[in-house]
Amino acid sequence: MSPRRKNTPAPAGLTVLEQVLRAHGLLCVCAGACGTEHPSRECGGHGTEKSPMLAAPYPLPLTEHETASAPVAELRPWCPTCWRKTRKRNAELRAELRRQELNEAQLGLFDVERPAPVSGGGR
Repeated sequence: MSPRRKNTPAPAGLTVLEQVLRAHGLLCVCAGACGTEHPSRECGGHGTEKSPMLAAPYPLPLTEHETASAPVAELRPWCPTCWRKTRKRNAELRAELRRQELNEAQLGLFDVERPAPVSGGGR
């Protein structure tokens, strides 16, 4: 375990989401990370019975591994809509970064010095 992460016991009977909502309130922290301009830089979104709020780091990391390994202290409330849109944007960004890395890795394959053309002809 890294030295910056501490195992702090959860208050008795509270889920991770309940801890996050108690610490940070009931509104989504998106602030435009989903690609939608939110007036006053607050989403104002909240969960419903069918789609409850989610707890995830803010800003949402590019990889799911980073998201899953975040300690409770780094989690913030997200409404389901903003969380889905942000995950989609992150997936698109990750794919673009992979394409760029692949293109850069392949540049050397085509950087072959061509022999100078031979002038003249015949035998």
